[in-house]
Amino acid sequence: MQSPSNTRRWKRYPVNLPVNVLLCDGPKAKHVSGLGVEISEGGMSLYAGIPLQPGDLTEIEFSQPHQARLTAIVRNRTGYWFGLEFISRLPS
Repeated sequence: MQSPSNTRRWKRYPVNLPVNVLLCDGPKAKHVSGLGVEISEGGMSLYAGIPLQPGDLTEIEFSQPHQARLTAIVRNRTGYWFGLEFISRLPS
């Protein structure tokens, strides 16, 4: 049996990447630690102990190898695993 063709726009790469998730909840901002487990040019798979829902906007802060912060939207959720789509472009 043949596997279905991959229809994703970008190749995914497995990572073990610590990140900070910035939650903007009204006037309060909250930083929560998370772990990126897959990343592509268009998004990432994230594990974090926070109650994000599909459609929520958040910012993901990377500290390695260079400091960067990207805006992302939650596209799906299973427990505390989240599929994020980057809204801002990855730095070159």
